[in-house]
Amino acid sequence: MDRYGQDSGRADEPPTKETVEARLGRLLATQEPLLNNLHSVQDLVRWRDEVVRLGQRRDDGICPLGELAELLANGDEAGRSAVRASFATWESLLADGITRARDSGELAADTDPERLATGLMAALQGGLLLTRTTRDVRQLEVALDIALGYVRAHVVTP
Repeated sequence: MDRYGQDSGRADEPPTKETVEARLGRLLATQEPLLNNLHSVQDLVRWRDEVVRLGQRRDDGICPLGELAELLANGDEAGRSAVRASFATWESLLADGITRARDSGELAADTDPERLATGLMAALQGGLLLTRTTRDVRQLEVALDIALGYVRAHVVTP
């Protein structure tokens, strides 16, 4: 088994598109139940807690989220394309949840769910990169907390 989790016989061979898609499919499968049930800012906090928990988990020294940066950097174009598509799906699921929170009246009517979802994904990706670099999951926590602070700025106060 190589450092990318595939049994290719070559230790430094970049992951195949199939390997990337399988890993991303497993990762999104763990996220989709939370993302499909986002209806409030509190639900976003629960999502953040789960993401941080995943960032803390280590399998052979590689956390399941942090390896995405390596797949982007070292994979072929098909693999990078699969990562981009998964991130787009993830961002879309976040935007859908933020839309539900806005439509319920928790967030201001002029809240832009796509903009907030992009901010959360930027915080996620940046936090993952910093966490991967420093091996300190607090980097991810801080990035997501700051993005959630921006979401909270849109909460309607009674």
